[in-house]
Amino acid sequence: MKVKMQVYISGTRNGEAWPAAGGEVDLPDAEAAKYCANGLAIPVRSDEADVETRDDKPERKKPGPKPKT
Repeated sequence: MKVKMQVYISGTRNGEAWPAAGGEVDLPDAEAAKYCANGLAIPVRSDEADVETRDDKPERKKPGPKPKT
């Protein structure tokens, strides 16, 4: 899961320096979830086809014609 870091973490991860606050990094889902749950990162929206999405918006109906008086 790709996340956007909200804070800077010093040191390295797998030999790579952590990105600065505001930078993005791809992490395993479980690890990313922990960082997000602790407020250290936020998920980055992905437009990839293999990403499952959830639509919470209620279906909107178009208004019908106004009744004649």
